[in-house]
Amino acid sequence: MTAGRWTTVGFVAAGLSFLLFPLLRPWPDETVATPELAAGFASGRWVVAHLAGILGLGLLAPALLGLRAVLAARGAGGVRAATGALVAAWAGAGFAALYFGAEIFGLRTLAQAALRDGDPVPLADVEALRLQPGAVALFGAGLLLLAVAGVLLAVALWQAGPGARWAGVPLAVGLVLVLPQFFGGPGLRIAHGVLVAAGCVLVAAVLQRARR
Repeated sequence: MTAGRWTTVGFVAAGLSFLLFPLLRPWPDETVATPELAAGFASGRWVVAHLAGILGLGLLAPALLGLRAVLAARGAGGVRAATGALVAAWAGAGFAALYFGAEIFGLRTLAQAALRDGDPVPLADVEALRLQPGAVALFGAGLLLLAVAGVLLAVALWQAGPGARWAGVPLAVGLVLVLPQFFGGPGLRIAHGVLVAAGCVLVAAVLQRARR
């Protein structure tokens, strides 16, 4: 499979993974420690959804690497911006994925203890785990780097030529909004997943058209 085709597949797979995260994730009321909250955190859906989120992060950088290769092979503009997007996405994904790991296994362990003992007390440590200063700093830095990657992606496609100038904007907006959307409710977060998925598919479509 050529680099261009791999890149197209990579963007589509990344977009779908970003969308599956909010679609599959359980949405219990997290303001009160209840059996329903424990069941949500302990469920298989919680694990699969977060693994999808990690996969989306992990696929973004290789897709950007392919984009850079395609631009370079065509002698198009935007190679330098694509290189910056690649580096920012790779570092951002690495930082953010560490926090996702804590969400998957740390919260699930607390929830399983609460269900096993029939006692919601372990759930009192959920916020302490989520707001650990080092973890929050890494997560925030990772998501800010993803925002930078999105902006540089849009710049790279703008510089690549008239046929691709606006193609990176929806994905750039989606990546810039990754951090603030975490403070929204389920509807907003699912809508954000749709935006990122659509942005990835649009970039993939432009690359596919360029290959032809």
